[in-house]
Amino acid sequence: MALKRLLRPTNRRVRYLVGFLLVGLFCIQCIPTRQGEKCDIVIAQQAAPNPVDEGQQLLQWAKSDHVALLTHCLENYARSYRDYTCKLTKHERIRGSLPRQPQEIAVKFRQEPFSVAMKWLRNAPIGDRVLYVEGKHNNRMLVRPKGLLVLLTGGPVWRKPDGPDAMKNTLRPVTLFGFQRGMRELVKVYRQAREAGDCKEAFAGYAEVAGRNALVLERYLPAKGDYPAWKTVVYVDPEYLVPICIEGFDWDNKLSSRYVYSDLRFNVGLTDDDFLPEANDMKLPRK
Repeated sequence: MALKRLLRPTNRRVRYLVGFLLVGLFCIQCIPTRQGEKCDIVIAQQAAPNPVDEGQQLLQWAKSDHVALLTHCLENYARSYRDYTCKLTKHERIRGSLPRQPQEIAVKFRQEPFSVAMKWLRNAPIGDRVLYVEGKHNNRMLVRPKGLLVLLTGGPVWRKPDGPDAMKNTLRPVTLFGFQRGMRELVKVYRQAREAGDCKEAFAGYAEVAGRNALVLERYLPAKGDYPAWKTVVYVDPEYLVPICIEGFDWDNKLSSRYVYSDLRFNVGLTDDDFLPEANDMKLPRK
């Protein structure tokens, strides 16, 4: 695998890894945010002083070609990963309002067939369980309402992933979840903005995200068209080769979204049984 070749312990790469760790310990500071936007999971510095190995491929892509780096990550993902579990920390500004606390969600994900099971650990919206398997149940997701809503609905209900009820509480439908679809969307916008001459890219050094090192990519776009954000910050884990954090800031420099993936475990062997309603504390609605 390409990752193993990159991490083969040559003297040159040992020097790079030592330098990388030293950089991570040097002058770290929390990313500046407004009240309610502070994130204790992501710790970063503005730039990386004197990288040890300027010729290292991932670093060069981070500095000069974000699309090449993300495309490399996509290719590695397709070769390497079938499923994963993680904790997703999600903070989104919905209809102009940013909650004081982010949501925390335990996730099971399988690539084929595209399957997502979510269990809210903290700050659930109107539902605390979501199950979606592409191609099943007329491509609807099963949602378990929380609290008193269970009495009103009688239990889990079917919803369209991108329907009005679902989109009242999220910026992205469950059909767009996952590293592969997320990276494809990032690359799509990069290319669209490049073709229009609108894209400004920058390497912002290194960060620590939930205890893991990351390369920090910044993208700036003008307030026009259907661009998703003024600034998008992508934190790429150089070992896993996936974005373990993505942040978006609007044209007033306010946080619009933050997604942090932690406690990642890849290729755990998830099966059809893991995406049945009963395996996710739910029952099928009565007909």
